[in-house]
Amino acid sequence: MTLKEAIYKRKSTRKYQPNALDEKTLQTIQNYFTNLKPLYCDIKVTFRIVDKEHMKGIASLHAPHYIIVMSENKPGYLVNVGFMLQQMDLYLSSIGLGSCWLGMAQPKQKTLDEAEFVIALEFGNPIESPYRELADFKRKPLGKISSTPDKRLEVIRLAPSAMNLQKYYFLAENNAIHAYCTKAGKLTLKRMAKMREIDIGIAIAHLYINNCERFRFFEIANPKEINGHYYIGSIEL
Repeated sequence: MTLKEAIYKRKSTRKYQPNALDEKTLQTIQNYFTNLKPLYCDIKVTFRIVDKEHMKGIASLHAPHYIIVMSENKPGYLVNVGFMLQQMDLYLSSIGLGSCWLGMAQPKQKTLDEAEFVIALEFGNPIESPYRELADFKRKPLGKISSTPDKRLEVIRLAPSAMNLQKYYFLAENNAIHAYCTKAGKLTLKRMAKMREIDIGIAIAHLYINNCERFRFFEIANPKEINGHYYIGSIEL
């Protein structure tokens, strides 16, 4: 299965076989980190695979393996991490493994030289199929998250997000698609506010994977104002 095909099949996995993956498979996954395309080339991002015993979280931890992501804290770093880790998420799905984003988990220990921990992705051999049919996706209608029924934006609608809230909006204008993140309210938890920028990075990753030959991410000087949202960047396809 290609990454593009995985967009239409992948689902979050929460039940895993307890046995660890073999070393060859883990090394193949480790090697794939070098294939991940960043949105911002000047932001240093580190990916590491750890076992369950090295993680802690408010919710239960289900998988035998976890990808933890550390990043320099620079403008756009959360969007960048979402963009890069979703490529990894789809790769895991494409080779038959289950995975799930973990917004409330973190490594038990960090060394002093590490950058900021951002998020983790659990993965392993699923007990059930890691795939679903298109009709089984529980997502907002495209009209709720975009300005047009442009078929190119359907892959955005299928992107995973925290609690499936999809707190973003995409404005199609001429040859560009402008990405906006929903502003957090006063009662929004700080962690959930951060997740919104990670989520929009995930959605932009789907645009990239669906049209990687023509994809270009850039920022414009005076973007249109969208009520209740703030501008993230623009995509040319």
